Amino acid sequence: MSLDTLPVYRGLRVPRVTRWSAERDITPAVCIRAGRLAYADPVMTRACTYQGALWRAWTLAPGKGEPRLAHLHPARQRRAMARLLCQVCGLSTAEEAAAEGGPLFLVGAGEETGFRGPIEEGERTLHPPVHLACGWESVRHCQHLLDGYEAARVARPVPWGLYGILHAWYGGAVVPVDPRAQIAYDDPHLALLLAGQAVMELNDVRPIDLRAEAVRAGLCEVGAR
Repeated sequence: MSLDTLPVYRGLRVPRVTRWSAERDITPAVCIRAGRLAYADPVMTRACTYQGALWRAWTLAPGKGEPRLAHLHPARQRRAMARLLCQVCGLSTAEEAAAEGGPLFLVGAGEETGFRGPIEEGERTLHPPVHLACGWESVRHCQHLLDGYEAARVARPVPWGLYGILHAWYGGAVVPVDPRAQIAYDDPHLALLLAGQAVMELNDVRPIDLRAEAVRAGLCEVGAR
């Protein structure tokens, strides 16, 4: 699969992990069963339990409707993180990573904490890796990267935990207590997380100049924007 086979919206290719408007959140109400977050239906609970946590349930309809470019589909994001697939084209980054010293990760300069410096050792991210060609395509068109970005080769990306809504038993009911929780895999609170995305820890980080790498690979000319 290449960039040319990706769905196109308003002339722009849409990354594989993007959520589409036709994809619906079908997550039912949660309860606590045997000390863990669960759905009322045990069959659905088993189907939606992965990596030690209960996951939000979304339908699959990639390419249908309009892309929600600021949002990642939980199942596709999780798969891309677990297999180190490119978040844009959906193919493995293993071959490029072996040749270049690790998969490539991009972070928008204005994400979450405002404008930032280079990607740091031990930093955590919700964004799967990208191929160099896909990353270069993204920084020229993706809205959250147009204001700036940081790029790094990461020799040792490690699955760290999950991101989602942390729940607790309070006042005789199950209530959300943190809608943006990041919980490590070895944290017992993971049992009470309604997960939506996987979290990767970035180790052995080598910041790179993405434009220079694109020039070296023949993806653009010197001085090109």
